[in-house]
Amino acid sequence: MRADEGGTSKSVFSGIDPGALKGTIDSVRRDQETLRDRASYYKTQLAYYGVGAEELSEVVRVAGWARDELPMLKRRYHLAMNMDSDAYPGSTGMVQINEAKVTRAANAEAVKDAKRATELAKKNREDLSPAEFDELHALFAENYDEYPFAERVVGALGAKKTLQFWYEMSNVGSSPEYSQASGFKHLDDLDEMQKSFSLTVAQATNSDSPAMEKWKKDMVAIGGDPIRDPNGDAGGREGFVVMSNLMRYGDYDDKFLENYGTALVKADRRITENTGGLHRSGWGTEGTVNYLGSDAGNDPFTGYMKALANSPGAATAFFTAEQKGKDGKPETNFKYLFETREWPDENVTGRNSMGHALEAATTGHRPGEPATIEDIKHSEEQAALFSAIVNSVSQHENLLRDHEYLSDSFANIAAEYMPDLHRSFEFDKANGAQLFPTAGAEANLKTSPVMRFLHTVSRNKEGYDRLNISQHVYAAALMEAQVKHPNAYPLTTDEKIAGIAYDTGFFQGIIGVGQHFQAEKDDVDATARDDAWKEHASTWGGSLVGSATAIATAPFTGPGGVVAGGLVGTAAGEIFNGLLGGFGSDEEDQEKVYQNVMQLDQIQESAIRTTQNSVKVATGDEAAESRAGGQSGRGFADAMTLVGGAKAGQ
Repeated sequence: MRADEGGTSKSVFSGIDPGALKGTIDSVRRDQETLRDRASYYKTQLAYYGVGAEELSEVVRVAGWARDELPMLKRRYHLAMNMDSDAYPGSTGMVQINEAKVTRAANAEAVKDAKRATELAKKNREDLSPAEFDELHALFAENYDEYPFAERVVGALGAKKTLQFWYEMSNVGSSPEYSQASGFKHLDDLDEMQKSFSLTVAQATNSDSPAMEKWKKDMVAIGGDPIRDPNGDAGGREGFVVMSNLMRYGDYDDKFLENYGTALVKADRRITENTGGLHRSGWGTEGTVNYLGSDAGNDPFTGYMKALANSPGAATAFFTAEQKGKDGKPETNFKYLFETREWPDENVTGRNSMGHALEAATTGHRPGEPATIEDIKHSEEQAALFSAIVNSVSQHENLLRDHEYLSDSFANIAAEYMPDLHRSFEFDKANGAQLFPTAGAEANLKTSPVMRFLHTVSRNKEGYDRLNISQHVYAAALMEAQVKHPNAYPLTTDEKIAGIAYDTGFFQGIIGVGQHFQAEKDDVDATARDDAWKEHASTWGGSLVGSATAIATAPFTGPGGVVAGGLVGTAAGEIFNGLLGGFGSDEEDQEKVYQNVMQLDQIQESAIRTTQNSVKVATGDEAAESRAGGQSGRGFADAMTLVGGAKAGQ
């Protein structure tokens, strides 16, 4: 039991905003140093002339107090950075920490554990017994968020030794002599060792200690160099390959990730230029560097993409940054990775991780997590990146079709840009933004590229289901909001509802044609599907639908007026439940929708029924409900004419 976790101590949880606390720590550190240095200077100068300086002594005392409190503030910050921290009830962006763990005794214990872990990590792997392996693993797993453990261990190792440690550890069983002589029996535990060490390194990068500032600078500098063992023998994997496999878990410092990514792209362009053959990437394949997941870890972008998925701010900065392409012209990192780069043939995990990183970059939150009010307010950079994704898929749809497992990520992204997508269809160029309002920056989208993008994503079943559900829920929530705010758009409420109904039919027509087109192409038997898709949708529906709902309602209610991540509003909740379970109160007579997405007429009927139910819940007006059927039907038919005839360029 740790010193701060005595059996009689009572846990008291406080709310921490990690970003705000980091700013406070930086301010206290900077200002206390200034106070101390200047007060000491003037005290010395006055003493030289025989003048007393009692008041300055008080300033020095205050500076000393601030210095002594810094470790406690930093401890709170690192506890708050734990990715498993629970949200603080009622406060957006805050997490809760156990104040019982914020003690000087706990800090002292962490320093002691860090010293022992450093001793073990610096030992040659041949000299590390199985018992010491267990001890080291436990130290990492139990202390990675116990300030100042991580920064002490990783800072003491230094960048090069950090890489050597994991490369040697991950290949600990590759020597028959060592395995037989030592009786090492922990090869099956290397996945957990990799995870716990990764969490430790990630936590350490959030430190601004001199040792860690040097570590971060050195890691970027040596990333393209091969790792050499402590005896100086040549060989080993490139630093980026080893380090990226320590990025699959943890929340890394954003600025470090940005600098690392810039250097990684430069190295990747150099290494992969003119490469081909079996592995294609050009990065080495000798030795073992990864025990997490199914890939070998040979492509450094796999782990790096996973790190970006956990750090949305860094992801946005990385994908929108530019470097010189082969033609010497600026090329964004998104364009390089999605369009230009030759990924290793077998690296499905890497590309899929890129999809998750793009989700973080465009939405402002980690994949699978609900959006917050601040996330909904897309920045200019996020909106521009989404526009680039739409245009890229529109122009090079085979880049997505050849790797269709990315479709769920692209659909998740689209779900949080529903207003932007609908605006691209809107004929009212003067005031259409008021019918489909956004809380943040608007993506610059044109009708034809959007139609091709949606058609391409919807050809994948997972992509179709996510677009289908998120759009219907968004439309229902938007209808409800427009009814409650009759002056939000310069038309009558009936006209607003009719317009949304038409656009819903048009959207559902585009993606319905896409799914139908792929079914015909694959010669799929046009029979009703089972309920497995509904069970699957229920696992991701909460966060996706909650975000789409909040995006629809936030522009009307203002900050704090809507809780993102939940099924806010009766229209949204009822439509989501109806899509999965059927519409109507009587189970025997419930209307089941989207039972067969291989038949266009059945897709159209489901779109009309769902739209009419949305209007019914949002307005309670049967006349509006009836009109919505005709409007959504016409929208669907128009989409079939525009997209279906051309097969989206196929």
